[in-house]
Amino acid sequence: MTTEPKRVPLGLNKPTLETRYQIDYEWWDKSGKELSVFLRSLLCDTHRELFEELSADTLVDHVDPVTAEIRQVPGIMHTLITHCSRQDDYITPQTSLVNAIFRLFIANGNASLSINEIGQELNRPASMILRMLSGSRVFHGIRPAGED
Repeated sequence: MTTEPKRVPLGLNKPTLETRYQIDYEWWDKSGKELSVFLRSLLCDTHRELFEELSADTLVDHVDPVTAEIRQVPGIMHTLITHCSRQDDYITPQTSLVNAIFRLFIANGNASLSINEIGQELNRPASMILRMLSGSRVFHGIRPAGED
């Protein structure tokens, strides 16, 4: 008699240093928090003034520099990716770890990254990042890629 292997429900697998993460925008919708308000806080001084008068929800075409894929993104996101994230003070040693990770995902267009890659990009210990992101609390919608 053969038995089916027990399947672990999605979300119960313990994350590792190779687990890929990204921002889950649906988390923002479900949490009742305003993503556009948070994104405004990431803008450089020049663009913060500009977006005071413009709608953050206006969609613009964004060309992925790696894949050349064109997709529509909110104008504020496009501005963050193409300008603000390239400023020297976008991520500093004083930026909290969770905010630095969120800013990293915004800067790379929310392409998934492993814990090891996040650690290398931010020059922070991967083990500390893993402990923070694998806990029960979800920070700024940062979750394992593809997980519901």
